[in-house]
Amino acid sequence: MKLASFTMRAMPLSMSAFALQDIMTNFSSSFGWALAGSAASTKQLENMCDNITETGHGMWAAQGLIPERIVNPVCNQSHSGPNATLALPWIVYYNTRVFSTQITSAFARQDKSADMEYLCDNLRYRLLDGFGIEGATAINTTCNAAAQERSPRPEAALAMIDKDATDTYQDALSRLYGFLFASSACTVSELDDYCAIAAHQITSWDKMTLNGTLVEESICGVKTPMSPKAAKTHFREWMSKAFITIVGNASNVDGWRAWLCEHLDADSMEAIGLDGEAVAAQICNDAASAAVIL
Repeated sequence: MKLASFTMRAMPLSMSAFALQDIMTNFSSSFGWALAGSAASTKQLENMCDNITETGHGMWAAQGLIPERIVNPVCNQSHSGPNATLALPWIVYYNTRVFSTQITSAFARQDKSADMEYLCDNLRYRLLDGFGIEGATAINTTCNAAAQERSPRPEAALAMIDKDATDTYQDALSRLYGFLFASSACTVSELDDYCAIAAHQITSWDKMTLNGTLVEESICGVKTPMSPKAAKTHFREWMSKAFITIVGNASNVDGWRAWLCEHLDADSMEAIGLDGEAVAAQICNDAASAAVIL
């Protein structure tokens, strides 16, 4: 499939703006829980809570994140100490809401009802669960978005999780969290401190089904404080890669990626903070590769 197969008709601003706000709110909570779970000690968590207003608020808000949602789990957990095991289900909860809004907002509005019916029928619980996404919640969201509510038919027993795909998603999310953490630094000294701390957080990140080594690598790879523009670029890039990986591997139906190539709407994806052109290119390239293999 060619890139031109993607339509270029955006949703009305009010709807896309609402969807973007929903995504940023839920992802802010996801990131906050990841920070809370990553702390290497109670003291570090308390320091993070004390200092977060000075560091993260200005930089994170400039990226469109909601600082209060990031702060809440960090500061509310400081009395009981860091706990990656406690943080994980909340990360899953909020990332599920992020993906659910993305998938229901990534299609042209005039064709949305038919597209949502197709997603409702063909998304697979088991495959979404493999990415740390609550499959039932995400699928029900697409069903409810259809003009006529439909019961999902997930055929979970036939769907085989692709470990390479789940690893790719894990890596993208790890890069995303790492860059977000680093983007809050205002000085080189703060970046050096973050890098030194990151080495002690790898196990905690791993417990949250992330790649702790990649999180550390991403943090330590930032040598000078990021501008808001650079931070937004990283956010858009890795959020898009995470979305591509999930949506491209969310069904075992024949012709899944070819259908995505024809129906995903590049402008609508741009409006919700994704790199619509990059998503378009990758999905269509993957569809073409699958067709050659067949």
